Amino acid sequence: MHIAISKRPNNVDVDSITLDDEEEEESCAVQDSTEIIQLEHHIVYSTSFQVPVLYFRVSFSDGTPLSHQEIFQFVIPNDYHDANITQNEHPILGKPCWYIHPCNTRGLMETMAFDQLDYIKAWLSVYGPIAKYNIPNSMFQ
Repeated sequence: MHIAISKRPNNVDVDSITLDDEEEEESCAVQDSTEIIQLEHHIVYSTSFQVPVLYFRVSFSDGTPLSHQEIFQFVIPNDYHDANITQNEHPILGKPCWYIHPCNTRGLMETMAFDQLDYIKAWLSVYGPIAKYNIPNSMFQ
């Protein structure tokens, strides 16, 4: 999955820009730039917690991984900023990944009513939006 984001150059305080008399305002305007980030999702079963876990890798188009702060700025919607996002080695790929910590998953899933055959659909409907995982509509038909 690719996401286009608007990103302002680092360390630019728009309010602190001053212009000389000869400078035109346009020549000193701060431009927003568009950056493409790549988002890759993996669902892995946690044998410790006995629930699925949503792992995700996120990087800029040049391959630079996003920092924790950038993930909350560009990936995690504001409604989910209290989510427990942790970084660790992917249990199968052996590469650094972010994941939504599964500590509360079992308790949350026990409060929901759904057919057990639809567990992954129900789980994804709760945890998918946290990391911008778009659930295909075809899963619910």
